[in-house]
Amino acid sequence: MPTNATCIAFSIVLGMLGASAMAREPQQARNVLFAGPVERVAATSLTELSSRLEQLAAIDPSNPASDAGTRQTLSLFGREDLIAATSAYYKPNGCAPLKTAPDVLPEIERRARQTSIVIVTESHERSEHRGFSTELATRLRPLGYNTLALEALSPSMPDTPAQYLPSFVQHPALKYFEDGDGHYLSEAGYGRLGRRAKKLGYHLLAYEFIDEHPAADATMEQRIAAREEGEARNLATYVHDHTGAKLLIHVGYAHAAEVPGADGTQWMAARLKKKTGIDPLTISQTACSGGGGAVRLSALPADVPQGTFDLVVDHPNAHFVRGRPVWRQRAGDRVVRIPQRLYPARGWCVVEARPVDEPTASVPMDRVAIRAGDDVALMLPPGRYRLRVIDVEPAPRSPA
Repeated sequence: MPTNATCIAFSIVLGMLGASAMAREPQQARNVLFAGPVERVAATSLTELSSRLEQLAAIDPSNPASDAGTRQTLSLFGREDLIAATSAYYKPNGCAPLKTAPDVLPEIERRARQTSIVIVTESHERSEHRGFSTELATRLRPLGYNTLALEALSPSMPDTPAQYLPSFVQHPALKYFEDGDGHYLSEAGYGRLGRRAKKLGYHLLAYEFIDEHPAADATMEQRIAAREEGEARNLATYVHDHTGAKLLIHVGYAHAAEVPGADGTQWMAARLKKKTGIDPLTISQTACSGGGGAVRLSALPADVPQGTFDLVVDHPNAHFVRGRPVWRQRAGDRVVRIPQRLYPARGWCVVEARPVDEPTASVPMDRVAIRAGDDVALMLPPGRYRLRVIDVEPAPRSPA
């Protein structure tokens, strides 16, 4: 038997929603239509998404914790509004603008013409970084950039049987990612990056390092060094084997650092530069935030070693409408209200919207977790969608 009566109602009511119901929504939602029937599933039935749903189920809806794992999970399920107050990647840190402030994307284009490798960072807690990388991929494609290397793509061993390879390898012509393609790719903004890259004709490259024989007694520093070296080696091998390839590499946090950190850590970008002899254009989206009213280029913070990144992209303070980041509206999404009566009585539900012609294996155009008392919206570009509701059973709580 289903455990969440309100989520059952969601399926029934949304099954009756159509163009007439959408017309009663605000003007910006009128070009978004739902086609029934609406599917409702239990979280336990979704193999590819199970680990992420288990992480969501473990979060107390009334008091979300502020540790990094929880913040990344809530961001993955579209609830950045619940983490913005505790995440360092949303807090203004007072970076100074460049004394000469060129326009961001034209300056990146100019610099990108001088190399064949561009590396851009993201925070796993802020989807806006993926939106910017989507714009960047669009601008770089006419310059001959033809390979998008994503840290988040699931790697495979060389002898993996074809039937066990991830979907982006088995079926490269698909216009979407699937949840099995990589952990963070299940977030809708990351899924949009994949959709754009596929449409633009990028080759998708997984380069994460698989340590086949990890030392049980290895220190954290040794594990980090092994990973950075393995990633750089994988990328350098691809560059060596594909003459003329031009790479846009999307990474998390410090992997784009070109000089050692204060603790002496040699990150992937520095190692890749040494192995290939190519000086990459390195762009940080994580060093600065909240510096102005629009995206701008800022100076490297004083506590970051000089030469760490070539450019620092400084995003303005994040704002939210109905629990969703406003940058999605600037990217063309409509705000689509989820009726309050459809929220769960307890725990979480996850609402997904996919184009009508796509299977449920695809990473949806939007995916958001909702709980009782919320006023949360779907964020969707104009189109026709099918809705799916995932009933997330709360994880057992330890007795006090």
